[in-house]
Amino acid sequence: MPFDGVVLSVLKKELILELVDGKVERIYQPNQFEVNLYIYKLGKTKKLIISANPSLPRIYFTERQKKNPDVAPNFCMILRKNLLGARIIGIYQEGLERILKIEFETKSELGDTEVKYIVFEMMGRHSNIFLIDSNYKIIDAIKRLSFEDSPRPILPGVKYSLPPVLTKKNPTEISFDEFVSFFKSSNKSPENILTDNLSGISKQFAIEVILRAQVFEKSFENANTIKRIFDTLKELLYYIVEKGEILPTLYTEKGNVVDFYAVDLKCYTNYSKKHFENLNSCIDEYYFKKEQYTLFIEKRQYLQKTIEQNIKKLSQKYEQNIQKIQEAKNAEVYKKYGDLILANLFQTKETNRDFIEVIDYYSEDLSVIKIPIEKDKDLKQNAERYYKLYNKLKKAEEYAKSEIIEIEKELEFLQSLEALLEKSQEIEDLLSIEEELEKEGYIKTQAENAGQQKKKENQKSKPHHFISSDGFDIYVGRNNLQNDFLTLRFASSHDIWLHTQKIPGSHVIIRTNNKEVPQTTLVEAALLASYFSKAKHSTKVPVDYTFVKYVKKPPKSKPGFVIYDNFKTIIVDSPENIDNFNKVE
Repeated sequence: MPFDGVVLSVLKKELILELVDGKVERIYQPNQFEVNLYIYKLGKTKKLIISANPSLPRIYFTERQKKNPDVAPNFCMILRKNLLGARIIGIYQEGLERILKIEFETKSELGDTEVKYIVFEMMGRHSNIFLIDSNYKIIDAIKRLSFEDSPRPILPGVKYSLPPVLTKKNPTEISFDEFVSFFKSSNKSPENILTDNLSGISKQFAIEVILRAQVFEKSFENANTIKRIFDTLKELLYYIVEKGEILPTLYTEKGNVVDFYAVDLKCYTNYSKKHFENLNSCIDEYYFKKEQYTLFIEKRQYLQKTIEQNIKKLSQKYEQNIQKIQEAKNAEVYKKYGDLILANLFQTKETNRDFIEVIDYYSEDLSVIKIPIEKDKDLKQNAERYYKLYNKLKKAEEYAKSEIIEIEKELEFLQSLEALLEKSQEIEDLLSIEEELEKEGYIKTQAENAGQQKKKENQKSKPHHFISSDGFDIYVGRNNLQNDFLTLRFASSHDIWLHTQKIPGSHVIIRTNNKEVPQTTLVEAALLASYFSKAKHSTKVPVDYTFVKYVKKPPKSKPGFVIYDNFKTIIVDSPENIDNFNKVE
């Protein structure tokens, strides 16, 4: 992601226009890496985000809101003490480095005017946010480093100094002779030569320079080739940094953000593009969608892990009950032993051996068998012991069989959620699945206000809606709650219901409007049912279909579970994608 020095130089100009002469109203720290300054200017309040996140360091202003912790961290309290009510009087960049300095005018406790600075260093995992005074002494930093941890200690009272790694040349000031020397002394790729020697240049920007210079050689003995790269670099920087001729562009792939830049990059030809009037708006949307996508992935992984753990636990429980049923096969033997001991009670003498020999009245030839006994018990007590073992095993078998029925229901429910999780595309889909898991006790219930918020968000989620090639409406549930809604409340009795046969998946409804449904529509609905199931991308998938009036939900059954009859089955090959289907947005 090229939030490089070039992008920062463009953004700096926008920050100056929007924030200089603004007053700091509020300060928050939503997490360990990020601070938010609320700046009031000309009747409007803007939120300035400064994040030293190791993987996504960034700075921009936004109107989007985020929940803040109830107790402010220490660094946030120090910022409040020093900067609340302060006025922003300047914003500066260190050459083309990814270092930005925001200058504040504030009042001391005695009422004297003082100058303080926030210095933001965008250095990957070394990114940091400093608060320093007018003498450049560190008041505090969001990440502290001791003398033992770093040759450049970051502690209150220590003099602030620039990072020692800033040895690269400013590309706006470099001469052609210096530029040539980089190529003469290196056998690396041209883009690596640029990023290794010039400040503020990201790998993507360097690739763009080489592409625009139309350089395809691997050897740089030709001075004309190097001159072409040099001229292209200088020209691009002149138009972006000096003249401010930009076209902020956001790049996406299948709805997911990929990158952004201050100009439209020619090297990004395979992505969808969205242009913006200003760079900050582009950055704002990029990080909002990036965060949403990150939250989506994290939430999906959490739910996937929860479902898998419960499936594993239930599978183990299932095997244990199968084992109990296997063990119960000995129950009839124990009953037989008890019966034979009692039947031979008066014909058999007490012995000191650990078995007795009795006539087996259950055998055709009345043969003699040996029955193990416990010597410290009499024969009647041994018979009672065998009856107890018989009763215990039979009860365990009965309980195991009832347990297996419930386990199978739970497994079917969890497997249906697993299938829905694979098809989830929006955070609302995941929240619905999470709500189902909470209701069934697989996840601890969240706080009441969080639950209320979740319900509000779930209301935004609607079933997938398609139009068949014959003009019929086809609806597909995104989750089990929607499956129940579609089948039990939304659909009419003469609509057609479809579902993969004995395979977890979504409920599919064809709105018939009391018309006969053509075979083409039926096939398309079956294809959707197979795609939105665990059988996605499989061949010869059986899909059952029937009228909704033949679909019933058993009392107290889990969400999405139904029974049905009077059905027919259609066999389809699940599609690789549904791009060719007419989806209603």
